[in-house]
Amino acid sequence: MRELRISWCGQSYFIIGSGNARLAIDPHDGDSLGLPRCEANADYILVTHDHYDHNSVETARGPKTKAVAFSREGSFTLGPFSVTGFRLPHDPEGGSRYGWTTAYLVEAEGLRVMHMGDVGVGPVDYIIRSVGKVDVIMVPAGDVTTVKQAEALDWAARLGAKLVLPMHYWVAGSNVPLDPIDVMLSLWHGSVTKLGEPLDIEPGRLNGPALVILPLESEPS
Repeated sequence: MRELRISWCGQSYFIIGSGNARLAIDPHDGDSLGLPRCEANADYILVTHDHYDHNSVETARGPKTKAVAFSREGSFTLGPFSVTGFRLPHDPEGGSRYGWTTAYLVEAEGLRVMHMGDVGVGPVDYIIRSVGKVDVIMVPAGDVTTVKQAEALDWAARLGAKLVLPMHYWVAGSNVPLDPIDVMLSLWHGSVTKLGEPLDIEPGRLNGPALVILPLESEPS
């Protein structure tokens, strides 16, 4: 059965599984954020930008690790994953406040997944045209140092995402000064699903749009 498995480790740290291959995006070390530590032993690692809560490569690295891509733009391949990176400002001031981030489009198993990094601006037309429609989007939902929640949902709508996975928001135990997800939930008019386990997705089985809240994973399987 062709499917992707997506686990969330808090903040912007996701692990995407395709067959036996694992791709980690934006790993953090856990302790410095007050969050669980996810030692992924990933085959491949993507980092969107050089901030401490996104760049703990050693946490995700292990004996299986073959490649790490750091703020990489353009198209490239990591095992079964086809990846395209897009450079975006981390803030509405054109990057003058927080610098720049990279949004990654990841394609595998017939599915298209967009990780927006710490995007600080609303939808950018040339990226919308370049990317086209996606199946899943991971968007920051904690305001403060990224887009407003309404702008995050605008990205999801413009890219036609069937599943919206909030990230980079405050959760219990976190010591990062972000907002909780409440505002995004108040703005969302579609279905909301709160899962108790990682998300398994099969091509052709998505009926969204839906907003999906993933559980924190300390040791993704």
